[in-house]
Amino acid sequence: MAFASSSQIGVDLNNASTTQLFALGYKVLGSDDSEWTYALASGSIVTGQFVQLIGGGTAGPLQTANLVYNSVALDIGVAQFTVSAGLYAFFAKRGRNLYALVSGSTVPGGNSWAWGNTGTMVSSLLAAVGNSAAGIFLTTSSNPAVAASTVVVQGLTMVWPRALATSQQS
Repeated sequence: MAFASSSQIGVDLNNASTTQLFALGYKVLGSDDSEWTYALASGSIVTGQFVQLIGGGTAGPLQTANLVYNSVALDIGVAQFTVSAGLYAFFAKRGRNLYALVSGSTVPGGNSWAWGNTGTMVSSLLAAVGNSAAGIFLTTSSNPAVAASTVVVQGLTMVWPRALATSQQS
């Protein structure tokens, strides 16, 4: 379980609340080099589900169509526990040893990732990009009994926003 390492009283990284306790978009630091953003769940979100954090302070399942720039901008996080619609919670934006909802078998460093329309990472959709998509890398294997099923794995390393390397010309 993650815990806050910022000096902020009342921060709970493991539970949601029916009452707004912090400003929407509030950021805190946590264990395992993690960073968290406070948001209102716009729909039901399950453990490990990737969310789009919208500037107004809401979080909803990340959809493939939103992986490009759009009017609400792209900011992603991942839920570390189930959050019902209308509740307030912190969502991880970076860190180690996080939970991730995945579809299909995973091998550490062996697959690339994209998202389905439900905030689930889908294996092998970004094979040409390399082993990390948007600063996200799995270090844990999973093998769902049915290819279409989803499982939650612990072992996600996430850095968002991802640092971009630019080439230098002489």
